[in-house]
Amino acid sequence: MVIFRKSVRWLLLGVSGLLVLSGFGITHYQVVSQLTLGLLNKAQAFQLHNFLAVPFVVLLVLHVVLASKFFGLNNSK
Repeated sequence: MVIFRKSVRWLLLGVSGLLVLSGFGITHYQVVSQLTLGLLNKAQAFQLHNFLAVPFVVLLVLHVVLASKFFGLNNSK
């Protein structure tokens, strides 16, 4: 269970970082396009941002549920 919690934590961190980068790529696409050497343009950033919405929510819910069980906030046994 510890490995699963750590995996969820790290995956959530990675997806959160990509979500921020892709969101920044939508609004400031000139900067992000130069920083990524043209790999991430405005259209690709928008697609990536939309794609990451579901994994982000799933990982966030998993993270909260696992944390609540770990800290004893969940009364069910």
